[in-house]
Amino acid sequence: MREIIDFALRLLITCALSAGSLSWVYELTADRIRENQEKQKIGMLKKALPAAERFETIDRGGLKYEAGYRGDERIGGVFYAEGKGYGGVMQVMVGLDSQGKVVEVVLLSHKETPGLGTKVADQEFRHQFLGKGGPFLLRKDNPSGNIDGVASATISSRAVTKAVDDSLQIFKGEWGKHG
Repeated sequence: MREIIDFALRLLITCALSAGSLSWVYELTADRIRENQEKQKIGMLKKALPAAERFETIDRGGLKYEAGYRGDERIGGVFYAEGKGYGGVMQVMVGLDSQGKVVEVVLLSHKETPGLGTKVADQEFRHQFLGKGGPFLLRKDNPSGNIDGVASATISSRAVTKAVDDSLQIFKGEWGKHG
């Protein structure tokens, strides 16, 4: 019986020391982790809207986007959207200038088939949106469409196209309200 109590006491002390150490390390590194996450976010936003010097997060009851500024001038926005791809939800970030023209399309996450659906992240596909103000439709879905889908990846192409078009619609509805 004494051996069991001794073992339990040693285990309790080991667990308490481990938990205390982990807590201490977390407190020590939490600020640095937050700084690195913020730098990574700013880097992604700058990729979507390179001309912006700073960003302001706009959150209106579930609708969240980033307004981009150069000096005091609002020059565009970065909008978050999702589309249902072949492998699941695709998260897309769309940079739009102040006239509603696409500056960049950045795929944040997806689970598409390597070599097929992943081609929607390639510049060749994304380039079709740049400098245009929509509406965006796949030619495969609509004869008057303006976006060529990736061969053998129609669902992935449709998901990104819809996400970009949704971002444009949000932009059109929100842009004049922010100021």
